[in-house]
Amino acid sequence: MIIALTGLRGSGKTKIGLALAEKLKLKFYDLDQEIEKRLKRKIKDLVTKNGWEYFRKIESEVLKKTTEKINKNKKITILSLGGGTIIEEKNAKLIRKNCFVIYLKDTPENCAKRISKEERPALTKQKTLLKEMKELYKARHKIYKKNADLILKKSSISFLA
Repeated sequence: MIIALTGLRGSGKTKIGLALAEKLKLKFYDLDQEIEKRLKRKIKDLVTKNGWEYFRKIESEVLKKTTEKINKNKKITILSLGGGTIIEEKNAKLIRKNCFVIYLKDTPENCAKRISKEERPALTKQKTLLKEMKELYKARHKIYKKNADLILKKSSISFLA
């Protein structure tokens, strides 16, 4: 079984996924890290050079291969998805078929605050990170919610972080 964590950038998918895996003694995968390992490039460089459309194609391929690898092991595993992974319908179908999906719901303000010091490629044409996070939340919240088996507000799981 795969427990997949989804949510906005900065919602704590990796941090909470690692903490949960450690507490429960489970294997942990981070989809973004899997992409970087396979391509031997940082996502920022990949997106800067090839664009988001190319990245989403690679992300879908790595998601498929990663879920196949995890399913072969037949062990409960935590998988942190990228913030936009589940917005692609073919990814959402694959995720729903193979995973128990937990949506880590948090405010755009909290997410922006958490990632403000990180260098990440812009996803929108917004001029500030907060405006971008608000736009992403508005566009993605319903998709995260629709595909989730469980919705957790970030404040209710702070004991893991």
